Amino acid sequence: MRNNIKNIIYIRRILLVSLLFGMNCSFAMAHTLRVDTLLQNDINRVAYGIQPKWMTTGAVSSVKGNELKSFVPNIANMLNGQIPGLVVQQWGCEPGADSPAMNARGVNTYGSGTGLFIVIDGFQSTEAYFQQLTPQEIESITLLKDASATAIYGSKGANGVLLITTKRGTSDKIKINFSIQSGFQQPLRLPEFLGAYDYATLYNEALVNDGKSPFYTPMDLEAYKTGNDPIFHPDVDWYGTILRKAAPITNYNFTASGSNEYFRYFVLLNVLDDRSLYRKAGNVSDFSKNGTYTRYNFRTNIDVKLSKRLQGAVTLGGTIEDKTNPGTSENTSGMFDLMSSIAPNAFPVYVSTGMYGGNSMYSNPLGDLMQTGYTSYNGRSLQAIFQLKGDLGFITPGLSVNGAVGFNTYFKSYSKKSRQYARYSVDRDNADEIIYTTYGQNTSLAGDESSSSQWRDYSLQASLNYNRTFNGLHNIDAIYLGSYNDYVVTGTDLSYKNIAMGGRVTYSYDKRYIGEFSFGYNGTENFPKGHRFGFFPAGSLGWILSNEAFLKGNPILNYLKLRASYGIVGNDNIGGIRYMFDQYYDGYGYHLGNSNNVQDGLVQGKLANPDVTWEKEKKFNVGFEATLVNKIDVSFDYFIQKRSNILSQPYRTVPDYLGISRPDINIGKVGNKGLETSIRYNGIGKKDLTYFVETSLWYAKNKVVYNAEAIQENEYLYGTGRIVGQPFVLEAIGFFKDEDDILKSPTQTFTDVRPGDIKYKDQNKDGKIDSNDYYPIGYTSMPQITLGLHGGITFKGFDMDIFFQGAANRTVYCGGKYYHAFQNDAKVSSIALGRWTPETAETATYPRLSSENNLNNYQASSFWQKNGNFLKLRSLEIGYTLPFQLSRKINLEKVRIFANGTNLFSLDHMDGFTDPETMSGYPALRTISFGLSIQL
Repeated sequence: MRNNIKNIIYIRRILLVSLLFGMNCSFAMAHTLRVDTLLQNDINRVAYGIQPKWMTTGAVSSVKGNELKSFVPNIANMLNGQIPGLVVQQWGCEPGADSPAMNARGVNTYGSGTGLFIVIDGFQSTEAYFQQLTPQEIESITLLKDASATAIYGSKGANGVLLITTKRGTSDKIKINFSIQSGFQQPLRLPEFLGAYDYATLYNEALVNDGKSPFYTPMDLEAYKTGNDPIFHPDVDWYGTILRKAAPITNYNFTASGSNEYFRYFVLLNVLDDRSLYRKAGNVSDFSKNGTYTRYNFRTNIDVKLSKRLQGAVTLGGTIEDKTNPGTSENTSGMFDLMSSIAPNAFPVYVSTGMYGGNSMYSNPLGDLMQTGYTSYNGRSLQAIFQLKGDLGFITPGLSVNGAVGFNTYFKSYSKKSRQYARYSVDRDNADEIIYTTYGQNTSLAGDESSSSQWRDYSLQASLNYNRTFNGLHNIDAIYLGSYNDYVVTGTDLSYKNIAMGGRVTYSYDKRYIGEFSFGYNGTENFPKGHRFGFFPAGSLGWILSNEAFLKGNPILNYLKLRASYGIVGNDNIGGIRYMFDQYYDGYGYHLGNSNNVQDGLVQGKLANPDVTWEKEKKFNVGFEATLVNKIDVSFDYFIQKRSNILSQPYRTVPDYLGISRPDINIGKVGNKGLETSIRYNGIGKKDLTYFVETSLWYAKNKVVYNAEAIQENEYLYGTGRIVGQPFVLEAIGFFKDEDDILKSPTQTFTDVRPGDIKYKDQNKDGKIDSNDYYPIGYTSMPQITLGLHGGITFKGFDMDIFFQGAANRTVYCGGKYYHAFQNDAKVSSIALGRWTPETAETATYPRLSSENNLNNYQASSFWQKNGNFLKLRSLEIGYTLPFQLSRKINLEKVRIFANGTNLFSLDHMDGFTDPETMSGYPALRTISFGLSIQL
């Protein structure tokens, strides 16, 4: 995944690399120009600039926008496995509610925010805005990982920095492109719940297991089996009733770009129309709307040569979002919970024409979908950047100055219209006539309860830049900058103000030896006076061995660079509570007057910490990059990271009888280490055949070094020394075989147990099973190992691109109604078919059934943990580009047709029940689409 540069030029032997928000600008300023062929191929985008790849000594990885083939609405979900070191966890797939979590090199803290610092076109932004961008407007996405790469961001660099660079005009010729991609989305997997006959049969068995009489008679079972009595013996598949088999998704994109001697531009308009899986809402009802998400992206990037020594740039980008949901919630997770709860025989969808079924416990999912109103969400965002760049070469060659102002804003509003509707249950009276019991009543659609929020971000930047080569051997590339940022959230009392200075000096000798020093000096008003400013330095070294005489010209080892870095960076993402205390909260009170009314009082909340400050992280990184036989590119990094100053409550040193919540103190520590490697092979065959294969793997394992946790009775109950978020569960060691097995086992304290219940290990050997037997087992849902496998081929107009992504050292917990049979009188899934019975005792895969909320079997235990490893085919695209002569006959420059598959299949350990990433709620989706791309 490389970034190619075509116009890095020398002007009178002085290398001038012009930068506008991370984009290369190559306006002709003199006629004595020549291309430096040594730097033609590769560059890296770094903080506030670009560097030739040979000069970069930090840990930097990137992907181009046109390399992202997955057809999903959220661009962050396209990055799974694409950038070494970046871990993306997708939690949901609902249109407009599919934001994932993103982390660099795993999680390095348990106390503060773990998210990346997002920088778009040189200015601070948010994950929410980044996730609305489209691949068509992005030139590259770069992850800065080590201290050398992130130190210039100071107290915001510890979690890693994601640089997003949008496209700008590049060529003299006007290019106009239009594309359309349309397809359908299908659930990758849906829960397999049992029908009414199996449900009733197993429910009777559960009652008998609990020492009770069966509820369903043989006549009931026969009626469920034949389906001849759908009113009094219904058999409803709620997932099939509510969801359709596929939902449409379409994207339209228009871009135009061009330039002349004085002016360059890039313009984009993009429309995404993403529909939900709901079958009927909004189609036949006046009281609801179907789930939809429509997003409009627009962008105008302009670069202008104002004079011989002055350039200007304007960067404007924004989005308009419109989202609707059936019902009165911002998302529809409650709908899926309801569909997973109602037994198939609880009530019919309709008890009569237009009369929804229901009972005193549950509403009707279809009625909720079509009759309870809808929620509308509207979002508007804008990023505007204005920049001037001045060439100060008249003072000394290679000197320039930049000044820029940036403005980000995001506004969102919600409005709701709601109503109630009547549901009916049915019974028969003594005359065998049907009688109806009504729940709720039909009301008119009313109300427009709207709410809104807005954040604004103002930024100023100024920098002095110097880039000069002396005697053809010594190169100095330096930047010194200052910035101010004010982030305001409407409706809150406090803004977030930051001021920073930073710099970087890179020295190289003869393209062999490289040294770099960078620093950030940051101040934030989120901390008390005396603790608001910090200095964050980093240094790195590089050695290009392939330019040494003993390796130069080697036909096998064409390129080899060693690099190492060390530095200190920070994380000030601790939330908006200044000095980490609660001023007060409502509580307690006293009786006043003859009426004996209670008057509410105020009590102090958490104690303040006058010394609170940011987290600090020491980062060490060593790695190499190599090219073999001009075809194989290899890179490797090994890193060690030590985070300290993590905010923790001092349970070990401050007693419970303090009488108030403990203060948060900077005393926690976490360590993290791992490696990253990638190998790419580029091949050229005969007759226009080209191909590549690339594989990347990265591994990160953290450990809590200290977190001031409360004293535990047993050593294994401590989180210290274990991974961040370590699951503590009971260790399941099988099922109780019989009563004799129960008597010989430790005392069970959660509830009385019976044969077929889950048996747990007595970890502390005290003769009883209780909370002290919880044990550290398994991993978290964040993988320690991520794999990317990417391949592509082109031949005579045909092209194919395929991408796999895998994750390992990952554990998921299978809880809730899908896995816990009859929980709160809910339905039962096919998993329960492997239940324990005396006849299946040796082969059972599920505990005995119970009609009660079994306090033993549903304890958090290793029984409900599953191996969360997976390998997914994230994208497959096959295309054909018409021959140029044929395209010209229809007055077009280029025509390409293509078919795309996204998230086509998953190889995992979930036994086909659920997706290993999206365990509940709106299902993971498979997308099949077709597209047409035209260049005028």
